[in-house]
Amino acid sequence: MKKIITVVPRRVIHSYQCETCGTKYSKKEQAQKCEARIKEKKFFKKGDLVKGSAEYHACNHTGTDLSFLPKGKVIRVIGPILPDYEYEVKWLGAKAERLNGHIYLYEVEFPCKCRRVTRYYLFRSPELKLVKVKNR
Repeated sequence: MKKIITVVPRRVIHSYQCETCGTKYSKKEQAQKCEARIKEKKFFKKGDLVKGSAEYHACNHTGTDLSFLPKGKVIRVIGPILPDYEYEVKWLGAKAERLNGHIYLYEVEFPCKCRRVTRYYLFRSPELKLVKVKNR
């Protein structure tokens, strides 16, 4: 845990930062509790070819509703970060043993079906399936 001291005229502000995700807290106990959380395993690496498996993306630029599962390349791995409420309830099923952990987000670059442009979207690991591993 990293202790951060900010000097402001007439007062000193102490904050504590989680070493895993970088979130700042005003109390040491909160930062220690955050550091004690489990950390999700990295499922994908930069360059892996992945396919969305959970939610269809709609492209309505042409007036027709073209729903598709995005398929593209992981261009960036973000994290570990703290999950939001939707992720814990929807994707982890609100199971106590899977909650309150640090997770990774994967930025995927994929072609849009109707306009032939490249789109970028952030996915979580349960939303993706591995198609092809990047040659290492």
